[in-house]
Amino acid sequence: MSAPANLEEALQRLRAMLAADGYALATSEGEDGRMIVLDVTATADACAECLAPPAVIASVARSCLSDSSMTSGIAIEVHVPDKDLADNGLGH
Repeated sequence: MSAPANLEEALQRLRAMLAADGYALATSEGEDGRMIVLDVTATADACAECLAPPAVIASVARSCLSDSSMTSGIAIEVHVPDKDLADNGLGH
């Protein structure tokens, strides 16, 4: 996989979409380098009803990365806050 900086740059569109609804995005690679982990957390301004399901977030991430070879054979795992915690802006 390409360097983490390239991953961060490639996911800027997804990060902006989540931020518009009050969510932050952190990324990491799985231990074996074959997985991208997206950790979505709620900010104080989070809209719980606005948060897309993990499968949709993964799909958007994959489309953000489609112009590179970063996702060839790579799984994308998405962690989102529990709905009750997101309602309170507490994340997960």
